[in-house]
Amino acid sequence: MTGPSSEDAADRLVIRGLELRCVIGVEDWERLMPQRVVVDIELKGDFSAGAESDDLEDAVDYREVCVAAVEVAEEGEYLLSETLADRIAGAVLGVNECIAEVRVGVFKPLALAGFGDARVVVEVGRER
Repeated sequence: MTGPSSEDAADRLVIRGLELRCVIGVEDWERLMPQRVVVDIELKGDFSAGAESDDLEDAVDYREVCVAAVEVAEEGEYLLSETLADRIAGAVLGVNECIAEVRVGVFKPLALAGFGDARVVVEVGRER
């Protein structure tokens, strides 16, 4: 019996509010030093092997997912949030074979400074 396809996958792992630091933005002042970005990562796939065995070796280690995202942020410099989200999605797909689909949202708290409580989140989705 095979697991669910990414379209109908019942299993989901969600990481919300992961704070990263990276050089990101198109404005000169944004490129002077790393700034804080907040990332949400949603994974879909068949995670039943870990559930059945109760063994981390068979599961998606969400610390590895976070480490992959941190490495992408710290090792690069990006103009666009879309690029950062795309690179994180690609790295996260490589963490574990059972991850069939990933959605990454990137929020730059300073992106709309001066516009009250306005927020913009860039989201990208990738699948195997």
